[in-house]
Amino acid sequence: MAALSLLLLLLTLPSLGQAQITSASSAVVSTPLTLQQALQTGLRQNLSLQSSALQVQQQRALTRTGYDIPRTVLDYQRGQLSGPFTDQSFNVIQQTSLPNVYAAQRRLLESQALTAEQRGRVQRRELSQNIRSSYYQLLLTYRRAALLRRQDSLYRRAARAAKIRYQVGETNRLEQVSAEARSRELQNQLANTLTAVAVQQQQLALLLGTSPTRIDTTENAVAVLAPADTAGLSPDSNPTLGLLRQELTQSQRQTQVEQLRRLPDVRVGYFNQSINKERGFQVAQAGLSVPLLGGAQKARIAAARLGEQAADNQLAYATSQLTGQQAALRQQLRRARASLDYYERDALPQARLILTTAEKSFRAGDIDYVTYVVNTEPAWQIQQAYLTQVGQYNELVISLQALAGTDE
Repeated sequence: MAALSLLLLLLTLPSLGQAQITSASSAVVSTPLTLQQALQTGLRQNLSLQSSALQVQQQRALTRTGYDIPRTVLDYQRGQLSGPFTDQSFNVIQQTSLPNVYAAQRRLLESQALTAEQRGRVQRRELSQNIRSSYYQLLLTYRRAALLRRQDSLYRRAARAAKIRYQVGETNRLEQVSAEARSRELQNQLANTLTAVAVQQQQLALLLGTSPTRIDTTENAVAVLAPADTAGLSPDSNPTLGLLRQELTQSQRQTQVEQLRRLPDVRVGYFNQSINKERGFQVAQAGLSVPLLGGAQKARIAAARLGEQAADNQLAYATSQLTGQQAALRQQLRRARASLDYYERDALPQARLILTTAEKSFRAGDIDYVTYVVNTEPAWQIQQAYLTQVGQYNELVISLQALAGTDE
């Protein structure tokens, strides 16, 4: 009876080893970030996104070069220009394209700036997708670590009970050795999981442009899907389609510019010259600069039209591809959601019941340690499988959000 009383006392004590297991992220001191805060921080501080914004500003600055009139030619001559006397002449010549050519060039540069903005929008969407994915992966790793801690705590107590039983002669050596081996295996798995936490924290910090930061582990581990995330695709909502549509517009503007460059340039000039030291001889000049051999420009126009057709085909293909991808994701998401419902409604309650029943039976001495482990192992596997299913569901949600162009 004394041995049984000591056994029950040890089973009710908290795990002494739990206090010795410290998180790999304990050195990270900061306010825990929610997913919303992580997205806001990343979109504000990510260096790659900042570089993209600078490229947009660069393209905006270049739009002012659309009206780039050639330099004015100023010539001055002095010497025997038309006789034995020293005379001088002053010439001013300016050549320029027609105004509609410069207007088309300005529209092309503005279109290039919009293309840079759309590329930035694609980068912003990709960054948001990566932050979401990294955040939820880290959150699930924390959940796995917590699950391993609970499992380790129960098996540690069971191992101590098995050791006492062996010492009082109630069981054999195999049960004690099995209990110790199982406990050490769980400690090894927990150490690996905590290392994964530290690595994933570093990866998330790189995306956010910050030092390693703790996340809010109380957040829901299941990603939330809003109605807007499953809406139909359009260039206005999907950044990839928006970029391809803008590239098509840019190609059309390029074709217009190349066509207008076949027009002649205007040339005007003014001449002031002295003859035999007599001043006042002035001449005004106006003319056209006409390309006699237009084969090269025709080739540029043909190339621009081919680029326009290619951009149109890319937009049509991407629209079809992404629409099919969205439909497939919706179907996979319905299956994943049904699987989560099964775990939350049936499997997880059953797992908790298995653990509770096995614990009571082991404490009462109705089953030995080996039987206890065999009976509780399916419960732990169910909980691990649930976390794996949550991870798959989250990736599907994040992919749908990326198609919808959701940033925050």
